[in-house]
Amino acid sequence: MFEDVTVTFNNSDPRCVTDYKVVNDKEEVWIDFTINSAKEDMYSYVFEVSAGTQQSTRYTIAITDPAKRRSFSTIIKLPNSAFPAAALRDGKQSYRICALNEKGVYIGDGYKKVTVDVNPSFMIYANRDIYLPDTVAKSLPSFLSLTDATGFSYTTASANAAKIDFGIYRKPGSNSTVQTPTWVVNLYSLNVTTNPLTVYDISGFSPKRATKFSQPVTGQATAFLTTAISGSSIETLAKARAITFNETTQTVPANGLAPGNAVFFLTPEGKYGMLYINAVTSDLQKRPYINVSIKVQR
Repeated sequence: MFEDVTVTFNNSDPRCVTDYKVVNDKEEVWIDFTINSAKEDMYSYVFEVSAGTQQSTRYTIAITDPAKRRSFSTIIKLPNSAFPAAALRDGKQSYRICALNEKGVYIGDGYKKVTVDVNPSFMIYANRDIYLPDTVAKSLPSFLSLTDATGFSYTTASANAAKIDFGIYRKPGSNSTVQTPTWVVNLYSLNVTTNPLTVYDISGFSPKRATKFSQPVTGQATAFLTTAISGSSIETLAKARAITFNETTQTVPANGLAPGNAVFFLTPEGKYGMLYINAVTSDLQKRPYINVSIKVQR
């Protein structure tokens, strides 16, 4: 039965993918296909998207023209807002076309699929620890480079100022009490107008990177994992925010560098990125730190 359905991926344009195609981020891809059913009418087709180990996403599209129930052709152009899961992402993603009959029962896919392989367009640095400043020894890495996710302590920061994008600190939140202090964590760039952590004198650090930041955005786990999947998608997410700040200035812990929140940024080189906070915790020596993951355009 299933052998009665055939799918042909056509090569009507240089943007078409007929089997396997390597592209760069921001390139348009066309899936020009014809699906034929020899013995049974088709009432809809499924556009299936799969990448890596994620569960496939399926979109069902009706075939409304009775004259095309045995042979149907169209072009799906990606990216396409009608198929958000099909957004082009770094690495390989495959697409399949399946036919359904009047009852919505699968009747074949021609045993074919096409694969698009997008060249790497962003870097990801997972699970980097940034310690809250230690004001005595000043030896814990409380500064970070967004270029390669290298951490620096105050004692090594001056010699590496040109690499540092920000440092972190904490202060009592506006909802703190003497009996139950709560802490809000913020970040600041070296070129901040007023140093929020005066115990660390950064006035002599040079040069100072002019990285710009958004204020923290809450609830960004899904965006970081499933939307920020290419350099262009990271840029789109970032541009939706006001990236104009040299520091974050939150006063409530949940709005600062808190788990699930993200800060978007723009480096002096013009690279957009996303800093996601995984955890705010302490190590076995009870030294507080935040754990972050970073995605930044290449």
